[in-house]
Amino acid sequence: MSFFSNNCFFSSYTEDIIKSCDAFSCGDEDMDDFFHNDALDYATFMMGRTYCFRLNENPKKIVCVFTVSNDSIRIYDLPRSRRDFMLKITHHQKRLNRYPGILVGRIGVNKEFARKGVGSAVLDFVKEWFADESNKSGCRFVIVDAVNTPDVLSFYQKNGFTFLFTTEAQEELYTNPPKTEEERQTRLLNPPHLNTRIMYFDLLNLE
Repeated sequence: MSFFSNNCFFSSYTEDIIKSCDAFSCGDEDMDDFFHNDALDYATFMMGRTYCFRLNENPKKIVCVFTVSNDSIRIYDLPRSRRDFMLKITHHQKRLNRYPGILVGRIGVNKEFARKGVGSAVLDFVKEWFADESNKSGCRFVIVDAVNTPDVLSFYQKNGFTFLFTTEAQEELYTNPPKTEEERQTRLLNPPHLNTRIMYFDLLNLE
């Protein structure tokens, strides 16, 4: 958080900011397209809210942008060992089918600020933001659907995130439930490669 607290200020990501600031690029074409063209629509239709940090010394310079939306972790159809674990760490008296969380849908760091710890600072900010007592609703987990590449997965693991599923095969069955037991067994034997992996951070683990 020190980079933000010493150098940046926080605000919603609006049309006025997009127009008045220098063009933002994180170096990923798909991500840039989302923040340039889709983020405002997500806000309009209340599907997600996007925020940014800008430089104190140059408010036209966007350091990073991120989008959050409500989400949850389904408990009832997890593999038994994972379900038992999640039930153990959540509510023992009132077991729910879902436990509330916040999804960090997109994080874009200005390529001028790459490798300065900005991405980790965003995650720290989100964790503290939604764990704060002023948060208007219950939020137990920070959830990400991380791009399934070693560097991205390692980044989230270094920031305290855990895989919801041990294997891609289990996760594929969870996100795309089979219609029959035969289909389930076939897909377990020949699981597809997933483009993303579900990971979570338990806000009760904040130090």
